[in-house]
Amino acid sequence: MEENNKLFIDSNFFIALHNPLDALYIRAKQIANKIERSKLKIYSSNFIYLETVTVLSQRSGKEVAITAGKKLLLGDYYTVVNINEDLQFKSWLIFQEIKRKNMSFVDCSILAVMRNMGIKKLLTFDTADFAGLRRKYSFSFFKA
Repeated sequence: MEENNKLFIDSNFFIALHNPLDALYIRAKQIANKIERSKLKIYSSNFIYLETVTVLSQRSGKEVAITAGKKLLLGDYYTVVNINEDLQFKSWLIFQEIKRKNMSFVDCSILAVMRNMGIKKLLTFDTADFAGLRRKYSFSFFKA
């Protein structure tokens, strides 16, 4: 099935991958190598991109954020889904329906994009936040 070839990547993976001081850096590098060898179609969103460069700038400095931002923006290894008005509204509906306070609007936008694009696999280091939502939103975590 085509859905099995699609993977959505969360910002925390990109943040760890571009920051050697991050506790998850080595794990992110190992996962990146596995993804490179796979036949997966990789997706993320403009919200994830914005979150990634912002957090990298705060934690690692502007130069690290710019370098990572260029790689992500100019690279061709993944598709950036732009959160348009429709997806933003769908994200808002999900945000309202999830009662836990630790689910950010950006996290809800991930679920909206995945649902909209038929993406069934999620790569995130925030598995605890998303764990209870797997069945309802029909996805599984990427196993590395």
